[in-house]
Amino acid sequence: MENSVDLRRLQKSIGYHFHQKKLLEAAITHPSFDGAVSNYERLEFFGDSVLSTILSEELYRRYPEKSDGDLSMYRTALTNGRFLAELARELELGTFIRTKAIINPQQRDSIHENALEAIIGAMFLDSKYSKVRKTVLRWYDPFAERLERELKRTNPKGRIQELICSLRPNSVLDYRLIAETGEDHERVYSIALYCENELLGIGSGSSKKVAEKNAAFHALEVIFQRAKLQI
Repeated sequence: MENSVDLRRLQKSIGYHFHQKKLLEAAITHPSFDGAVSNYERLEFFGDSVLSTILSEELYRRYPEKSDGDLSMYRTALTNGRFLAELARELELGTFIRTKAIINPQQRDSIHENALEAIIGAMFLDSKYSKVRKTVLRWYDPFAERLERELKRTNPKGRIQELICSLRPNSVLDYRLIAETGEDHERVYSIALYCENELLGIGSGSSKKVAEKNAAFHALEVIFQRAKLQI
């Protein structure tokens, strides 16, 4: 940043005070920014894992009755790009991110998402896990209401269909029942999602519809994670 006032404003906005200001500066610097010594790419990679750990722990504690498939679906809903970009805007990160002056709307969402994850990674390197966890969960407050709203907005089967159509035109998705367990009144169904005989994801639920939705969520999580590792 050009001056310390901006850094103070940013730290107030995110609710965290950095001891190592260089970490914060790197976390808000896009690779395109001229003259930057470091940028947010490595921190974003790290922060993505930290965020996943924080949310996994919180979901595990909050919903002891939910299956691993449900918890995975919830985590995916709370880490999708659109949601993280909106969360970054709530924290007014766009005011502080250093990048080229002209970017299109699609790039802007991605930059907001990446900067948010980079800041999480920077906080972890600057402090201890418990403090970072407390800060991040404050951003997500009210947690249950945000999760419920995001689940209503998310259509995983539609999203995976659109994604596969764009990546593999003319390919067909196939939801296959692979297991049924439990008593008649507590039946659990397991569904595997395939595309041209390639396994994309597996989900389970109390109905075939729920299991298919969870399989689609799992497939989205796997595909997005692969994409991040390839960037």
